[in-house]
Amino acid sequence: MSEPSAKASYVGAPAIFLLERECQHLNAAFGGYGVYLVGSSIERPDWRDVDLRMILEDEAFATLFPDAGDNWEFDPRWLFLTVAISRHLSAATGLPIDFQFQPQTHANKRHPKQRQAMGMQFTSPRNTT
Repeated sequence: MSEPSAKASYVGAPAIFLLERECQHLNAAFGGYGVYLVGSSIERPDWRDVDLRMILEDEAFATLFPDAGDNWEFDPRWLFLTVAISRHLSAATGLPIDFQFQPQTHANKRHPKQRQAMGMQFTSPRNTT
């Protein structure tokens, strides 16, 4: 197993803040387990692109991509949404983005490395007195 990186990610500010904001929108739009930062940008400073994965429950993934089967990387809907969202995120942040939807079982089985939740929103309790 590789050692944890010295930083949470090697994506600099303000780009990572812009990415967080955009991931909040994606999480609100698609739900599931949310968007995760994975890959080289959390492992080393010489990353090539920023890998983001929207992990959905297996059933939700099958509902969103009903004709995809086990070869979703060839499914027209999956391809269209993946490319469109990657381009949108790249334009919004100035980063080279590799965004993909993945079903939970696949993500957990095939990609055991570190992942970081993106687009989380925190709320603080309001004083109601």
